[in-house]
Amino acid sequence: MLVLTGHLCATAARAQRGGTEPLRKGELVRLLGSRAMSTAQVAALVRRNCVAFRPSERDRADLRAAGADDVVLAAIDQCLRARAPVSRPAPRPTAPAAPRVAQQPAPAAPAAQAPVPTAPPPAPPPPAPPPPRPVPAEDVTQFTRGAGQHGAAGSTVAVVLEVRDSAGEPVAKQPAAFAVSAGAVTPTAAETDPTGTVRVRVTLPERAGPVVITAKVGTFSRTATVYADPGPAHELVVERGRAAVVGSVSVRSRDTVVLRVVARDAYGNRTTLADFTATTSGRAIGLVAAAAADSQALVTVEPRRSGVSDVQVSASGLRARVTLDVALPATARPWAIGVRSAWLGANDPWIASPKLTAISGGDFALFGRRSFPGADGLSLALGAEAGSLSADRTTGGSVSVALLEAYGRAELALLPRGPVSPVVSLGAGAYRLKSDDNGLTVYHTNAFWSGGVGLDVTVSPRVTLEARVERQWMRDTNLGHVATFWPVGVGARLAL
Repeated sequence: MLVLTGHLCATAARAQRGGTEPLRKGELVRLLGSRAMSTAQVAALVRRNCVAFRPSERDRADLRAAGADDVVLAAIDQCLRARAPVSRPAPRPTAPAAPRVAQQPAPAAPAAQAPVPTAPPPAPPPPAPPPPRPVPAEDVTQFTRGAGQHGAAGSTVAVVLEVRDSAGEPVAKQPAAFAVSAGAVTPTAAETDPTGTVRVRVTLPERAGPVVITAKVGTFSRTATVYADPGPAHELVVERGRAAVVGSVSVRSRDTVVLRVVARDAYGNRTTLADFTATTSGRAIGLVAAAAADSQALVTVEPRRSGVSDVQVSASGLRARVTLDVALPATARPWAIGVRSAWLGANDPWIASPKLTAISGGDFALFGRRSFPGADGLSLALGAEAGSLSADRTTGGSVSVALLEAYGRAELALLPRGPVSPVVSLGAGAYRLKSDDNGLTVYHTNAFWSGGVGLDVTVSPRVTLEARVERQWMRDTNLGHVATFWPVGVGARLAL
């Protein structure tokens, strides 16, 4: 903007002080485009100073686009005609005048007259020197069309180079050499046409990515960049650990298996996945997750039992299938450790003590669990619980009661290989229940037995969430049944 303002100010100042330097095309275009002078004033300036160029059809179109009217164009034609040299015929060579001869008396006998010598004709004038050749300017020579465009790998795109001199005028018949960083360019060398432009075609490479085009013009170079994009999906490739799957996938552990699915075009470039889906068949594996983003998808499956199962994927109208050969270790399942927190309560008639009307509170349990290889879904848990309860007395007020338990519990998962499985349990243990008034209100130490139901939710091969509802029958040696508790708890266990 500062450069343009400077040009306009210089041109306007020259018009005001009456300078006679001819106007260049760039100056005239900027002066018309700025509307700093009316077209009549511009025409008057042209008639006084004339112009430094002879406008082509393209130049006239550029001037009209900048705001020139017929009056301005007529002023340009008038000044050019006025400055054109007048064609005058060359002077004819004249024979030199014959030398004057003094009159002599005639001889007695006439003698033969000697020939009169003549001067040679003048040499023709030397030919006029050729007009000076314009020099390309680096700041205005550039790729004007085609730069930045995208095309599929292996296709052809066109770019146009425009060569101009420092006055902004097109330079015709200017040699230019072309090269590309990848692919091919045609032609590799050419001359500009009368409008100062040359058109070349670039064959994009098979590998997707940017392609730099370089044009060597005189002493400088100009560059432009086009882009080879991946083509449409040609095949789906399933990979494990960045290596393409060939044949089947061998699975020899209980860890989840992650498969990567990529779409490739006809040249092997990764391209966009569309409408991705994944399914499994067979009982050896289970589908945990399947998600696609851009040019890849991740499929996570979980080994469940020894056997053979398939993973089928589809995207972009293509399909692929991978076979998983699962052989789980024959060793016994490992121990697991877990924690569980529960709320428990007991109300009349489940309290046999005449001193209490209600009892409730919470407890926390820590346990170890082991599964039996020969019986799917059957496990044994051993643990301990500690709780703090509040007991309401019949005489008014309440008393705090401490609960300690040690237990063994057998559990059976009805769907041991499923992500969510119902569970039934049966157990027994010892307990101690003592109030903080040194046991005056509540004090029992004996055995209990329990039964319950719940759910196991598999988060991963090692982590399982638990939800349990139980009924505990508390007994005393001297008093028999003293209370029934209903623990409602949640927890988690981790396989070792």
